[in-house]
Amino acid sequence: MDATNAFLARRNLPLLPKHADQLGLSPYPAYALSAACFTSSIAALRNTPGWAGTVPLVAFAGAFGMSGYATTIDKENGPSMATAWGSVYLFFFGREAMRAMRPGPLLLTAGVAGSTYVYGKEFIEMWT
Repeated sequence: MDATNAFLARRNLPLLPKHADQLGLSPYPAYALSAACFTSSIAALRNTPGWAGTVPLVAFAGAFGMSGYATTIDKENGPSMATAWGSVYLFFFGREAMRAMRPGPLLLTAGVAGSTYVYGKEFIEMWT
């Protein structure tokens, strides 16, 4: 982990958190979720049940990417953006993924739920 943080520091990128409870201040969970949504949009082209659809997945990939970038600039509003977008995704597409019971959509939904929890916990801790 020290070698990875040294690599990131040489390139002026945010460092990885040392403890799991600091993940809400890191942009990397949002970036990973953005990449997962974008790659899932390719699988959604086949119209298999459970996927949100290509256009919504690309839009959520952009939204999660922007919230990760916002986390690097503003430690208060970045986690709230990731929490909001994760909640919107779960509200509109979580039930559909649960009904389909296919591994791909379920893994993406679990990733969104985990990211929403991590950033939501940080957001609530900041304001209480």
